[in-house]
Amino acid sequence: MRKVEEVLLRLLKAYSPTGREKQAEGELLKISRDLGLEAEVDEVGNVLMGRGEEVWLVGHYDTVPGKLPVAKEGELLKGRGAVDAKGPLAAMIVAAASLKDTPVKVAALVAEEGDSRGAKHILKNLEASYVIIGEPTNTTGIAVAYRGSVKILLECRAEASHSSSPGKSAVDKLIEAILEIKKAAPGASYSTPSAAVTLIRGGSGYSTLPKKAIAKIDLRIPLGTSSSELISKLPKPPEGCKLTVTSAIDPVSVPPSSPVPRALARALLKQGIKPRLLRKYGTSDMNLIHPKVKSIAAYGPGESRLAHTDKEKVSIKDLETAVKTYMEAAKELSKLKQT
Repeated sequence: MRKVEEVLLRLLKAYSPTGREKQAEGELLKISRDLGLEAEVDEVGNVLMGRGEEVWLVGHYDTVPGKLPVAKEGELLKGRGAVDAKGPLAAMIVAAASLKDTPVKVAALVAEEGDSRGAKHILKNLEASYVIIGEPTNTTGIAVAYRGSVKILLECRAEASHSSSPGKSAVDKLIEAILEIKKAAPGASYSTPSAAVTLIRGGSGYSTLPKKAIAKIDLRIPLGTSSSELISKLPKPPEGCKLTVTSAIDPVSVPPSSPVPRALARALLKQGIKPRLLRKYGTSDMNLIHPKVKSIAAYGPGESRLAHTDKEKVSIKDLETAVKTYMEAAKELSKLKQT
């Protein structure tokens, strides 16, 4: 069995939705030991592997919830996180273990799919100059931009009454508020804000008007707009409703000619692969880490469109390509510090 295949299968079998990463944490420590990598776990559960402080390969080992069967079908590996983002992480770990003469650190972070407390924690003492983020970019892509995000909790209240009575219920108010927010963030293109309602809760049956209703809304921010600017333009909710911003992350964009995107592009070209520059619709830990380092970009195996779906799968060929790409890029970036 090929090394990257073995590592990914072990990670996939350790189910680790955000907040429940402990089993996978233990598996990462075992994998590190088996590959001869130094490893430690920090206060929040990040697993730090390898040595060196200048070049970091940063992935995450939490996933969205929803357990999937782990399987190998031909040259495909399937399971929750195969794409986002245990596939990229497995390739990073194998790359670091193979770089005997190049110091590189692998950071497997927690809570990337949640409050990003893993990334926020490493920022306290991060001294790296060059960071590659492990996210699916279809193996040939290099992500140089991500949109930002604002997460909103919307709470509405009204007097409880019989459903035959006139008047607005809490749910009516909630729907009104949601529609106004979606008008402000229509999401018609990459360059316009978008709003996705990810949770609605309210009411208990047919005969009573709900007195309380809540919704969670995920807003995405295009390049050129800050989170504070978007928040300031949100419509005022109806009377009886309260809007709370629970998280705000600004967009990120880096020059394609900067060291990390350039090193990744050269690593792909060495394998006869034409690199593609990507602007991602989502948000990642790259948004948070970018201000602290000299250069950063995201790269990884797996089709982005399969992330968070029940069809997560990645080819072994793409994993092996990613291992080589991480290795070549890390070697080039390590030499930059020496010159």
